[in-house]
Parts: sequence; C-alpha cells; structure tokens
Amino acid sequence: MARSLREVMNGKSDEGLMGYLNNFQKFTPEAIKAAADELKRRGRNFSEGELKEIDVKIENRKNSEDEDDTLFASDSWKKKVVKDPNAPLLYSKGTIRAFSLIFSTIFGAVLLSSNINDNKRKLIVIGFGVIYTAVTIMIMNLIPPNTFYVLILNTAGGLGLTSTFWNKYVGQETEYRARPIWKALMISIIITIPFIIAIIYG
Repeated sequence: MARSLREVMNGKSDEGLMGYLNNFQKFTPEAIKAAADELKRRGRNFSEGELKEIDVKIENRKNSEDEDDTLFASDSWKKKVVKDPNAPLLYSKGTIRAFSLIFSTIFGAVLLSSNINDNKRKLIVIGFGVIYTAVTIMIMNLIPPNTFYVLILNTAGGLGLTSTFWNKYVGQETEYRARPIWKALMISIIITIPFIIAIIYG
C-alpha cells in the first residue's frame, strides 16, 4: 500500500526535507508543502519571508504541474522509478500510457489496477477503462474510420489513468521499481489478434 506524504516526509532527514524546498522544480506542490510542514513539526521556525518564498514555490509548481505530466514530457515516465529492492514492483506510468495508446484504455486500466492493493479501487479503475473504451468504440462508429482519432482518444485515456487514478490510488510521490512488461505484452497481443482478424475479414 502506498505511504502517505506525511509518512514519506517523516522518514527523511532535515537535509532531505530541505532538498524539497531548495530544488522545488523537481517535486509536486503537495510534496513541497509536506516537507515544509514536517520541518515545522520538528521545530524549524521559518521567517515570514521564508514562508512567502515557500508559497511562491508551491504556486509556481502548481502552474507548471500540467506540463510536467504530459505524455511527451522529457523522461516524465521515469519519475519515481528507483532500483531500491525494498520499493514496490509496479507497472510504470509509461507502460500504462503505451498500452492504452497501442491496445486501448482498458488494457492500461488493467495494468494500473494491478498496482493497487484495494479491491474496490481496482474495480473503479477497471470500470473507468471499460466505460472509456466503450465510449471510444461508440464514437468511432459514428464517424468515418480514422486511426488518428483512435490514437488521440487512447492517448487521452492513458493520461487520465496516470494523471488522475495513479495520483489518487498509487500516490504521486510513491517510489517504485518498474515491473517487466513482456508477460503483459504477450497476453495483450494474444487477446488483440482475434479482433484484428475479425476486422480484416469482417
């Protein structure tokens, strides 16, 4: 189960916490605030000027947060991927986005659900994938066939999974090891082949 931000910050040294404030461009607004709050709990007295500076940093990160999490942002899918053997083994954001793009949002949703321990949350994510994929199929049946539109819709679905459900159910600050994709890839190809054959000969 993903740790809360407060638990993450509680396990860091004062120097580590200051790293969030000094290198704020690398972290989320929530992480910066959590680091500042933890320092306050440890007795750090910030001056009024320092507090204003922290607020400005948080606001700046909020303004640029959407750009940091776009599908094509440089190395965005590698964020929080570590080699620590104690870190959980999860399908990465990049993998979830790629499967959503290539196969469909339901495939990305299944991968994301495997990263989640809570069964209710798993079902919510899979439910979103099923509904989104069904809506995508309905839309494509109403307009002239165009692969470009399919890719756009699948891309949006993948971004929805990794920018909303990941942050809510896995945790944006969760560090993890990237899980190998080969088994999931083979299963996805096997499932997809009959549909491709049906389309070709249908």
